[in-house]
Amino acid sequence: MRFKWLVAALGVWTLALILAACTSTQQVIVQGAGATFYEGLDLLSSKKYEKAREEFNIVVKQYPASAYADSAQFYLAETYYKTDEYLTAAFEFSNVTHNYPSSRLVPEARFRIAECYKELSPRVQLDQANTKKAIEAFQSFIDYYPESPLVSKAEHEITLLRDKLALKNLEIAKLYTILGYYRAAVVYYDVILEKYHDSNVADKASIGKVKALIKRHRDAEARIALRHFYDSFPHSSLVAEANDLARELRVSPAKADSLN
Repeated sequence: MRFKWLVAALGVWTLALILAACTSTQQVIVQGAGATFYEGLDLLSSKKYEKAREEFNIVVKQYPASAYADSAQFYLAETYYKTDEYLTAAFEFSNVTHNYPSSRLVPEARFRIAECYKELSPRVQLDQANTKKAIEAFQSFIDYYPESPLVSKAEHEITLLRDKLALKNLEIAKLYTILGYYRAAVVYYDVILEKYHDSNVADKASIGKVKALIKRHRDAEARIALRHFYDSFPHSSLVAEANDLARELRVSPAKADSLN
C-alpha cells in the first residue's frame, strides 16, 4: 500500500515538474522573443538596418509562434524597404499576409507592397510593368479595405501612376508622329483617350490625334476629333491651338456643333 502511495506521489511530483518546466520554457520563449524584437526596433530606429534585420530574423525563425512574430516579419520587410531593396521588401511584406493572415498588420503590409512596386516604377522611357503592378496592388488594397484611412493616399498614387502610363503612350505617339507614321500615332492617342481619359495629358492626346488625322488627310475624322476636344477639355491651355486647327479645317471654333 505504501509502495502504491509512493508511486502515485512520485507521478504527481513528476507531472508538476513537467508543467513547471513547460511554463518556465514558455516564459523564456516569450521573454526571448520580446527582448529580441525590441532590440530590433531600437536598431531600426537608429538606422542600423542590417543588424535590425538579424534580430527580426531571429524572432521569425526561432519564435514563430510568439506574439511578436508577425510584427518581426513586418519590420523585417521594413529593413529592406529602408535600404531600397524594394523587390525583397515586397516579398517580405507578402509573408505577413500569407503567414499571419489574422494579424492586425496585414492591411498595412498590403499597402506597403503597393508602395514597393511604386518605388520600382521606372522613368517613362522604360518598361512600365512595375507601374502596372503598383496600380493593381493599390487598387487591391482599396478593394479589400475601403474604409481604411490609407484609401485616399492609395487613390492619389493610382492617379500619379496612371498619368505616367498615359505619358508613356503620349511619348510613343509623338515619336510615331515625328517619324511620319501618323496612323500608328493615332492608335496610341486613342489608347490615352480611352484608357487614361482622366489623365493630365489627355488634352494633349486629343489635339495630337487631330493633327495626325489632318496629316493623313482625314479631315472629316479630324473634325470629329476636334469636337471631342472642345467637349472634353473646354478649359485646356490648348484651346487656342485647337482654334487654329479649327480654322485650318474651315470650321468655326466657337461652335462645336458645327464640327460634323
